[in-house]
Amino acid sequence: MSEITVVGGGISGLVAAYRLSADHRVTVLEAGDRLGGCLKATTLDGAVPVGIDTGAEASLNRRPETKGLAAELGLNPVFPSTQHSSQVLSRGSLHAIPKRTIMGVPAEASEVEALIGAEAAARLAAERITPPIEGDDVSLGDFLSARLGGTIVDALVDPLLGGVYAGRCRDLSLAETVPALLPAAVEGTSVLDLVAQLLAARDAQTASAGNPEPVFMSFEGGINRLIPALHEAIVLGGGTVRLGAGVTGIDRDGERWIDRDGERWIVRGEGGDIESDGLILATPAYVTAGLLRPVAPESAGRLGEIPYASTALVAALVDLGGVELEGSGFLVPATEGTFIKASTFVSNKWPWTADRIPAGTALVRMSIGRFGDGPDVWSSLTDEEIIGRAFADWQSITSRPESQLVGSEVQRWDSALPQYLPGHAGRIAAIDSEIAGLPGLELAGSAYGGVGIPTCIARADAAAQRLNRPADDDRDTSE
Repeated sequence: MSEITVVGGGISGLVAAYRLSADHRVTVLEAGDRLGGCLKATTLDGAVPVGIDTGAEASLNRRPETKGLAAELGLNPVFPSTQHSSQVLSRGSLHAIPKRTIMGVPAEASEVEALIGAEAAARLAAERITPPIEGDDVSLGDFLSARLGGTIVDALVDPLLGGVYAGRCRDLSLAETVPALLPAAVEGTSVLDLVAQLLAARDAQTASAGNPEPVFMSFEGGINRLIPALHEAIVLGGGTVRLGAGVTGIDRDGERWIDRDGERWIVRGEGGDIESDGLILATPAYVTAGLLRPVAPESAGRLGEIPYASTALVAALVDLGGVELEGSGFLVPATEGTFIKASTFVSNKWPWTADRIPAGTALVRMSIGRFGDGPDVWSSLTDEEIIGRAFADWQSITSRPESQLVGSEVQRWDSALPQYLPGHAGRIAAIDSEIAGLPGLELAGSAYGGVGIPTCIARADAAAQRLNRPADDDRDTSE
């Protein structure tokens, strides 16, 4: 049995610790006063005792990682309502989000004409084929704007991507965010033709599968329920979890060798040094960069180059004033000039919540913040000012001046979402190559293979698997 230290108590660190705790002595060090990272709940001061998410609110259900982990932990999934759909604000009015697109890109301009207007639809239909890109990646927004025009990018692609990354699609990597469209860029072929093929394949798969699986999943109480379940499982497995345990540095002790022909790792913190045979850094890229600098300076430099977006979320219980709320929410393009960028109608989207709030009310989430925002946009405002401006936008967009706040709360997420800029995959490959030369060290978190919960789980699983690997097993277990 080896000693393993995991730095970081978010979903990635906890999954890795859970996987390792059965066979190793595992210690999780979390600098903050709670576990979970961007998975967090609120009760709105007791108005919603079961709690709702104030961070990530769902996980992809069509990938196996989250639902498999949930089954192991004894958590029963719940799925969004099929009675409600989402909308997007365009030219001051709400429109249904077109269903037959690949991340906002249609095969036929008619699918989006009501949203973007006849002139922009005509530009989209007259796709301008550009030469194959140089290299293997490019800005998603720049590529699609050159091919299909800027309006479809600003009106639909950007708000859809903004909901995932809190970024702007002209900054984001095509290869990392919508890889299905990458062949058109690399080969210099039609995006519209490629989307038509992808939609046809999706239709065929749906027809053969019968009733398709829900796209998203959560739990009663929110997707944050993963965190206490993982914590309990780690402790039951003999692991230790420490809060308020900031780490100031890491080092290797080359005089103390272990069976895997690698040094023991030393983790330095305010509570003293911890020596271990294996070390997983499951912290944001900028934190990991500082810790890695003495042992892997090139990787530290690359990680330090990954920018992060800050956002805020207003969770609220709203008195609807006797007028029922329709739909599951809406997205707002940056070009609309509003304070909020999205809203989820939680009690419509997740039926379990509607049974736990007073009649005539609704649970609502309002999102604020995009990559590149200056402090004057929102972060310098007080919580009361954020709530006031967000709710005023919400009332205006939904045409509900009679609605009133019953309870509300602001959650600020400072430097929480990594931005996958063009070339991100190559940067991560170079980091992983260097770290592979440091036995017993692994990196996990949202900065590497994807920001979603399933991809974070997958990378944490792979890291744990490599640390569990016998010394003479040289098989490649990389993702």
